[in-house]
Amino acid sequence: MKRHLDPTVDNSNSIEQQRYKLNTNEERLNLFENWLRKHNVIYDNTEIRFAELYNGFALYSTSSEHPPNIQIPTCLLMSTQSAKNSSTFTMPTSDLLEQGEEHIDQETLILSLFLLHERSKGIQSHWYPYIQLLPRTFSTPLFHKENYLESTPVFYLSQTMYHSMSEVCNLIHSDTFTLEDFLWAYTVISSRAFKIAELGTTLIPVVDLANHVSLAPEANLATKGIDKQTDRFVLTTTEKKIVQGEELCIRYNELANWQLLLYYGFAIENNAFDSIFLQLKIDPDEPYEMEMKKMLLLNLDDDLFLDHELQIAEDQPIITDNLLATLRLLVMTDEELQHYTISNIGELVSSIVNVDNERRALHKLLEILNEFKEATFTTTLEENLQRYQSTDLTDDERFSLIYLIGQKQILENALQWGHNALAQLS
Repeated sequence: MKRHLDPTVDNSNSIEQQRYKLNTNEERLNLFENWLRKHNVIYDNTEIRFAELYNGFALYSTSSEHPPNIQIPTCLLMSTQSAKNSSTFTMPTSDLLEQGEEHIDQETLILSLFLLHERSKGIQSHWYPYIQLLPRTFSTPLFHKENYLESTPVFYLSQTMYHSMSEVCNLIHSDTFTLEDFLWAYTVISSRAFKIAELGTTLIPVVDLANHVSLAPEANLATKGIDKQTDRFVLTTTEKKIVQGEELCIRYNELANWQLLLYYGFAIENNAFDSIFLQLKIDPDEPYEMEMKKMLLLNLDDDLFLDHELQIAEDQPIITDNLLATLRLLVMTDEELQHYTISNIGELVSSIVNVDNERRALHKLLEILNEFKEATFTTTLEENLQRYQSTDLTDDERFSLIYLIGQKQILENALQWGHNALAQLS
């Protein structure tokens, strides 16, 4: 006999039993697929199966001749509109939404709370089979038990995110869920939801099982949106040839590993969009007049700026002309500075000031890179590469290592470029 839970009763033991009633991946998948069939979900030539690589479920093609056909009725989508239409969910007050907006956007907060509400209902929830299929934890830095990220920007961003979510949780002051529960729901939304025109931030069963590929030609699926005639959300195929057994993937966007790790909990080896951000500063010990003129030139010229991105690319050097031009300006002497105004400052992008200035600019570059290296990393690239070969890595450590290795490879490339450029001046 099925057990039913009164949504108005707070029975945490019963909730917990129903929440995790299914213990095996096979049980969870069977329940989910029965739910899909009940609601006439179309996923022709497509198989859902557990993938050890991701420690989660993914989509695979079952045919080399016939393309996947995936269509999800909108009644299975979970959005803020679902929350508003629910007879058992109490929408957060406008005061709470406004106070929390400093840390989390309103749609994500509403949907996170609605997901927790539906999870608490157990088998009475319309989305119970879907919720059972969701990951029970994540490999995003929010859930790391150890610091695998050293002193990288991702580490500090994750700390800021954790404190922000703690602040929101304190504002909600719920007796029915913990901070860990809220972090779980928030991560489900931030890592799996889609933005669609009709509903805004939305969880889409089946569609959210399609994993990410970094390059557009590698994606074999793409989102088409809601077909108004059929009232279904549609995934369409791309021009890429699909063979039987191939994983079906979409491309989220052009995402660097810091974004993938922070929001989705994974990183990609040799990610073409990986980068390091450098923030240059004017020497505070410079005479006031020199500092002001340099700042004026920086603010008025489109090619010179203090924030720069280092990226390994086949078609351009890792140190860009814009970065070099900015460094040439920052290390100028008063005498050198007299020769430049807004009308000719753009020449720094294509030509050096003089050999001595160029040498100072390159030394400044190496100084900045080494300071970044010392302040950010506690291990070497060689140590990370060696550790990555280990067979006892958790997902948390493995993906963190991929991120660290990528960052350090970019940094080492930039340092090598700087040393080579200095050698050519000699």
